[in-house]
Amino acid sequence: MTADGTARMDCTIVDVFAERPLAGNQLAVIRDCARLDGAEMQAVAREMNFSETSFVTDERLGEASVRIFTVDRELPFAGHPTIGTAWVLGRAGGAYVLDLAAGRVRVTFEPGGIAWMTPPPVALGDAVAPARAAALAGLATADLDARFPCRFATVGPWFLLVGVRTLDALRRVEIDPAVYREVAAGGWLSLFVFAGEPYSAGADFAARMLTFHGTAHEDPATGSANAALAAHLRDLGRRGPAIVEQGFEIARPSRLYLDIGETIRVGGKVQPVLRGTLDY
Repeated sequence: MTADGTARMDCTIVDVFAERPLAGNQLAVIRDCARLDGAEMQAVAREMNFSETSFVTDERLGEASVRIFTVDRELPFAGHPTIGTAWVLGRAGGAYVLDLAAGRVRVTFEPGGIAWMTPPPVALGDAVAPARAAALAGLATADLDARFPCRFATVGPWFLLVGVRTLDALRRVEIDPAVYREVAAGGWLSLFVFAGEPYSAGADFAARMLTFHGTAHEDPATGSANAALAAHLRDLGRRGPAIVEQGFEIARPSRLYLDIGETIRVGGKVQPVLRGTLDY
């Protein structure tokens, strides 16, 4: 508490799914904030203005209760806040558990620097006609990769997964607002487009995650969408490791590691950027 009665909360900013600092997806982790209600957390998240901000409402040995907010709503689960928050709180140990609205999520830490989460179960949904998916992404049907049916998936957030043939097609993706409103039907749908042609050697896929709620937004690195992609690939018969690159079009290069098996894991590195206090 400051002299004027303002509460002082710990704030740590990290870059998640980042191979180096100032890349990946930014996250603010707010601690000592149990007194805040949901409206106040939403206002703080808007002040941070990152894709997400996480609020640690209770810390216990090896686990914590956490709420996750975008700039305009609360999420039951999101990948980069889960990994980043667990890293801030528990990286000194071998594992840490977060209690989220979507349930308990375990994050483990490897000596090589990768933090791995086991996301909530992914629900793969209905297929979408290729012409419809292409129109939503501002592409031609010929740009789509026929090996990957276009389909919905839910893992807390709701995605449409669309595979494209080339990196050039991926770079040309632009949501058509009219088609988006028809397909989303008032829901919070995000478009996750991926290509089997990566940005750099050593990776397996390149991807982009875009959404449209009045204005277009692109996410630098999306753990939940990549969990959905892993479930989609598993459903198509793929098993084993895969590396996905995201965020290159918006100058936030990110690398996500997938472990596709009976259990799906999504991993990435976390880079510390700033530590301070939030007075409110």
